[in-house]
Amino acid sequence: MSYLGLDIGGTTLGAAVATDGVDPVATATAPTPQTGVTKRLCDLVDRTCGAAGLAPTDIAAACIGSVGPLDQKRGAVAGPANVADETIDLVGPLCALLETDAVVLYNDATCGAIAEAHADPTTENLVYLTLSTGVGAGIVVDGSPLLGDSHNAGEVGHLPVDPAGAMSCGCGGEGHWEAYCGGANLPRYARHLHEAEAVETRLHLTAPEFTAADIFAAAGDPLADLVVERVGYWNTLGIATLVQTVAPECVAVGGAIARNNPETILEPIRERLPEQTFLDAPDLRLATCEEPVLTGALVAAHEHNA
Repeated sequence: MSYLGLDIGGTTLGAAVATDGVDPVATATAPTPQTGVTKRLCDLVDRTCGAAGLAPTDIAAACIGSVGPLDQKRGAVAGPANVADETIDLVGPLCALLETDAVVLYNDATCGAIAEAHADPTTENLVYLTLSTGVGAGIVVDGSPLLGDSHNAGEVGHLPVDPAGAMSCGCGGEGHWEAYCGGANLPRYARHLHEAEAVETRLHLTAPEFTAADIFAAAGDPLADLVVERVGYWNTLGIATLVQTVAPECVAVGGAIARNNPETILEPIRERLPEQTFLDAPDLRLATCEEPVLTGALVAAHEHNA
């Protein structure tokens, strides 16, 4: 049996094919376009299957891990915060390409949580938190993924963390976690702090190529250090809310922001979290899987076909 896992991120599309279990034999990536995501994804599936020596119709089951919000009735993403397409049809076009109805659609962070649970089956209650282009969480409770209505559980990037609402979010809300800590928003947050608090900086804030990576690379710069300090604060508040809500044994943190800056991201949370939680602070660690969404999607596809 062959299985397909897909990762629809705000920055990158990913695909993986497994032919024995859930270990991939072929993977591929492509930039996420602002429009025409469905076509780019189908082209990526063709390329990945070809690299595995398969036709798309050889796939027995597939799972899509995608940014949200999800519309399960349509099998689509409806109104994503970080992509221009108002609707991204996924399940229908993929079923047509694979010539099978065995296609499931999950939130991308839910796939990450499935991957972490698969890697550590002794932990029955965990949160997988992704800090990447945006912020999201996948949640496993008593050994099962928490899906919610239309599989939209875990959209924690849109939890309000700042009642003052100083930063607007891509979804249109104000004060949301993602507006302060999502990689796509960090340059804008740095500019906001520079203006609001008159902090000196060597960062080229107005340069078109200015990114979150520039902030983390500028340790010692007063503004960069302030941004990192505030990000640690907002991340702690968001995680504390998750801890009080679902009582996880472990919070596994993934995504490009965390993976590229592990101690800078994790240490401030470890220091502050016990002060913010009524419950015992859970184990906080970097996610085990290097490609958690693709791994979790392959696990889910395999289980869907079992």
